[in-house]
Amino acid sequence: MAIVVVACNQQQKQETDYKVVRDEVMKFHDVVMADHGVIVNNQMKLDTLLKDLKGLKSKFPDVDTLKEKDAITALVKDLTKAEDSMNDWMHKFEPDVTGKSNEVAVQYFKEEKAKIAAVDSLYKKEIGLSNAYLEKFKK
Repeated sequence: MAIVVVACNQQQKQETDYKVVRDEVMKFHDVVMADHGVIVNNQMKLDTLLKDLKGLKSKFPDVDTLKEKDAITALVKDLTKAEDSMNDWMHKFEPDVTGKSNEVAVQYFKEEKAKIAAVDSLYKKEIGLSNAYLEKFKK
């Protein structure tokens, strides 16, 4: 009987406090937000390239500006989608779990952590693609 009581007490102590998981989500959010500046910066660089395709052609005579216009437009669109996914997550995220049990709150924050991880993956992918493209033109 004593073993059962000790085991139950141990299980209660091991239950995760929702605040711990919420803090993990917020820290992850802060890491992703650090990449937000890169997203915006790359969008501006691509917009600049798009507005000066003639200048691009003069610097790189072999460039097919129609092809590059399509590539730049697609990259900007993908960067904007990544940015929108972050904005969407932030608008839907609810850190206040008043009235919810600890268990329900922990589950909610674990799901939100998975969502922000997906946004992070998207950010990293789009930053990598846009950085590689911009490097091609030394931007």
